[in-house]
This record gives sequence, C-alpha cells and structure tokens, in this order.
Amino acid sequence: MRKIFIAVALIVAYVWSIPKPMESIENYNVLLVHGAYGSDKGISENSEYVSAYEDTTFLGNATLGDYTSNNRITKWLAKNIFEEIVSEKNYENARNSYIYNWRSFTNPANSSLNNAREMGDRMWNVQTSGFSKFGKRRSLFEEAQEMKAIAKDDSGKVHYGQSALELIRKNPDLYRQLASRYILIGHSMGGVVSREYVQGNFYNGDVDKIITLDSPHEGTGALNMQLDLLLFCSKIRRKSFKENRV
Repeated sequence: MRKIFIAVALIVAYVWSIPKPMESIENYNVLLVHGAYGSDKGISENSEYVSAYEDTTFLGNATLGDYTSNNRITKWLAKNIFEEIVSEKNYENARNSYIYNWRSFTNPANSSLNNAREMGDRMWNVQTSGFSKFGKRRSLFEEAQEMKAIAKDDSGKVHYGQSALELIRKNPDLYRQLASRYILIGHSMGGVVSREYVQGNFYNGDVDKIITLDSPHEGTGALNMQLDLLLFCSKIRRKSFKENRV
C-alpha cells in the first residue's frame, strides 16, 4: 500500500512539473515597459489628453522605440516574433499589434511604485470633482484593451476605443472575446515596475508572464555602494560620539 501511495505521489508530482502550454497569443496583450528616464521624459499633467485610441502619436519621450523605429525592440518583436506587418503609420500599428507601447509613464518616469500602480490600477486616473489630471488616459492595461475594442450598441452603431470597452464590459460574452491577459517585457526599471505590480496591492491576477531585461531587482551597484558608505559613516559617527562622552 505504501509503495502504491509513493508511486501515485510521484506521478502527480511529475504531471504538475510539466510546463503548461500558454493560451493563444490572441488572448494576450504584450506590454513593453520602459526603464527609468529623467523627470522631463515622461508625460506631465494635462487634462486635455485624448484617449489612447484617439491619439495618433506616441505620448511622452520615454520609450523602447515606436513601431516603426529601426534597431529598436518594439519593431523587432512585432516583425520577427509576432510576424506582424508593420505599417508606416504608428497609430495603425498601435491598434492592430499584439504589442502595446503607446505612451510613457507619467513624470517622474522613474518611480517604480507609482508606475506600477499606473500600469494596472483602473482607479489611477479617476475623475475627482469633474477633473482628471491626465485627461482621458487610463492605466496601461486598460489602454491596451481599449486600442482593440470594437462593439455595437443596441441601435447597431459601431463603437471603438473607450466607449466600445464600456459596452463590452457590460456583456460577458463579448468580454471573453477581448484579450484580457498580459505578458510584460520590462527593460531595466521597467522590469522592477512589472515585478512591483504583481507583488503590489493593485494586482488583478491578470499577468501570465514577465520577462525582464537587465533589471536591477537587487539594487544597483552604485546605490549599494552609497548605502554601504552611509552605513560606514554612521558607525564612525556613533563611535566618535561614544568616545567624546567618555
């Protein structure tokens, strides 16, 4: 009996250890998460921003490259990995690509905790007293869905973007057809932001894969050296204080 139990346990462990195949890529949005930039490279507060779907240009200056930039990761992934036809018009690529990379983080575009909330928290830019700091922009996850949302209302009128997304959310059958899972590819601080999101309070259980490139998850060498120096100076100061008291 004991041998049977051990054999069953080994079989179960083996089955669980086999990597599970991912769903079709059509069920995913792939987000490219840029690294840290200067305080002037992200997007600043502006209540006049149009929605992601309405925008025809990349918003901000912190990016991993737009869809048409040669020798940048966005175009390389779209063309070589997802085998997409890259249009000369960036907004067409943003609406049709599996990849979402259509704006920078807000300033400062180098705050991993704030940027993690901006990534997936639907309440990130909710109106207060009729005013939204960033206009019609939404969290990056919502914007990725918004770009591909198409729906008809009861009168037969076709909606796109945010209005379509609102209609889809009211219909479970339509919502199941919308890509609602995410793959995050983060460079440098972007990888830290991705990790902060899935470990934070705003995580919605909607990320299946995170790929980080050159991300300082254990801190940077320069920062660690500064902390060690501060600790050393603190010890010297305490020692000097004790000697003076004596």
